[in-house]
Amino acid sequence: MLRNTLLVAVSLLVTLALCEGFLRIFGQEMLPKPDLYELDPVTGKSMRPGWTGDEFGAPVVINSLGLRNPEISYARSPGRYRILALGDSWTFGFRLEEPDSYPRQLETVLNQRARGSGEPAKFEVINTGVIGYSTEQEAAYLRERGVRFDPDLIVVAFYPVNDTHHKLRKYERYNRLRAIHPLLLELYRLPRRLYLRQFIKGARQAIKRRAVDFRDWLNHETISDASHAPIDASGTRKRFQKSYDNWSDAYRPGHSEWEAARAAILEIGEISRSIGADVLVVLLPDLPDLSRYEFRDHPRVEPLLREAVAEAGLDWLDLLDTLRPWSGREEEIQFSGLRHPNARGYRIIAEAVADRIESLYLNPARDRGEASEHEPDALASR
Repeated sequence: MLRNTLLVAVSLLVTLALCEGFLRIFGQEMLPKPDLYELDPVTGKSMRPGWTGDEFGAPVVINSLGLRNPEISYARSPGRYRILALGDSWTFGFRLEEPDSYPRQLETVLNQRARGSGEPAKFEVINTGVIGYSTEQEAAYLRERGVRFDPDLIVVAFYPVNDTHHKLRKYERYNRLRAIHPLLLELYRLPRRLYLRQFIKGARQAIKRRAVDFRDWLNHETISDASHAPIDASGTRKRFQKSYDNWSDAYRPGHSEWEAARAAILEIGEISRSIGADVLVVLLPDLPDLSRYEFRDHPRVEPLLREAVAEAGLDWLDLLDTLRPWSGREEEIQFSGLRHPNARGYRIIAEAVADRIESLYLNPARDRGEASEHEPDALASR
């Protein structure tokens, strides 16, 4: 048995070595191009500067600073009002071209309104969104790199479905190995550099994209007659949507994921005060079923997040009221049945954020000592 086990192990190693050698000699064109993402000691992962290609079917161009944003420098031009947009795939502009992302549309809306009032187009919105980022990763980015942009305002787009995930934890392992010895980290990461692994990864990504395309088709074809769709809490019949998990269960005091997000919000508040920047936290909805979100998830999320925002001394915008008119017809502002908006949905978000920015920061007649009924109590004390 031992001899047979060793024979199998040696045969497997020889086979893998031959495959690796074949790919290195003949398989350059078969390998996927370098991934959009690379390991980052601060945020865990970041986007590769200068990367171009398609990401989930949308053209993506990354600038020299690793952002999906037109080329920009850390130094600010005189007279510009600079807004730093922190967030995940909602900020990145998932599956859409960069001009359709909400940060770019926000910049367009603000500058159009400025020109309409006879003022120069002075607004500059920097998109720092990265697909999959959690709030703690956004705080880490702001601390190490975002502050270098010297923003007047930081807009934190909080997507409650996954922004609480404690994603930095898995990257902390890399930092511990590096602290012991850099060679140990290189040995740990050696499998990532194998051509065979890259080939398998490329095949897996291709299969994943096909699966996403099939799910999109299924969402459109499964139920065509709304009369047979399930009824939600508001009594409205809904078209078919993909199944929900219990993501809002994490929103309770003491839960590790919520506490990680809360700590990140407090850290963002401390960083913003150190550089003299305002912060607006925007609560995004879970878009596929707005009625379900309003009756089931929002009551769990909103009180905790509002309390954390108030504790951090930041400003607040809840987009539920803005998007409620599309309850029951989410497909008009949603991208192909996924959890992300389409270009129209992002435009609605951009206009709502622009309204709040104008009322809080750009209207000299407004007394910021008087908080409106829609703002946290912390605003009244600022």
